Amino acid sequence: MGRLLQTLTIGTIQGCLYALIAMGMVLVYRSTGVLNIAHGGVGVFAGFCAWDLIVKQGWPYYLGVAAGVTIAVILGLIFEWALIKRLPNAALKTVATLGLFLVLQGIVFVIPRWGNTWGQLFPSPLQGNRVRIPGTNNFYVSADQIVLVSAVVLFLVGLYFILRRTRIGLAMRAVSDDPTAAQLMGVRDRLVSPVVWGLSFGISGLTTMLVAPILFLDNTTIVALTLKALTVTFIGGLVSLPLTVLGALLLAVLESGTLIYLPKTAAEYGLADAWPFILMVVVLMVRFARGTKALDEQTLATA
Repeated sequence: MGRLLQTLTIGTIQGCLYALIAMGMVLVYRSTGVLNIAHGGVGVFAGFCAWDLIVKQGWPYYLGVAAGVTIAVILGLIFEWALIKRLPNAALKTVATLGLFLVLQGIVFVIPRWGNTWGQLFPSPLQGNRVRIPGTNNFYVSADQIVLVSAVVLFLVGLYFILRRTRIGLAMRAVSDDPTAAQLMGVRDRLVSPVVWGLSFGISGLTTMLVAPILFLDNTTIVALTLKALTVTFIGGLVSLPLTVLGALLLAVLESGTLIYLPKTAAEYGLADAWPFILMVVVLMVRFARGTKALDEQTLATA
């Protein structure tokens, strides 16, 4: 029982890391049809900006975090104005996000006091505080991990409320479902798009600042999490926030369960690292089977 609770606890925390990154990617795709590959790179860049202000410049923690998030939002608005609104289709816009990712990665490497600080722990006012999980043989979780889990719940509820209950959220969904009809109804895409990109980049920056105190602030860690989060977005069909979160938790529980219950298999065959690819294949097969079934039913109906 203790190992099971430990597996679920580790899986929940790790799943929240994936979910928080994935929700920002889903927000952009659901609203614009663009797969934002730059999400992780934006978070790393904003995270290093905040780290520099807090650690090197001596800014208060919350002011530095707010500045980092603001930088990410401004970057999103500039990127949308300079490239997204000028490119003709979603494919080119996706390529543009890849280009932005590479540029931001290069900037982080170029700045000496950033590039030479791999493994730097992001400061946190909650550092050192932890809570024991009952029934897990003295397994503890940190206060930062509890904040991370809480943030996922708040983000999920908040984004769901925005998309379902606010005018800007309804405008986002209208533009995504049918841009032409949305324009006829008076929804202006040129006003919706900056909000989507600014909000998404801000979420990316804040995500890194929530994750970095738990792990480390470096390119490798955040990019690896982003790749796994990309797998999770496909589980949610790139549109469903609840399914995305559930997919993130499922992936993390499978990974932690493999490491705890099958350590030899995980070490020799890398099963824990293979779970994202296994889930991706399963999801694609299920969606292909559903699409084939729907096509067959449509063919029979028209015969």
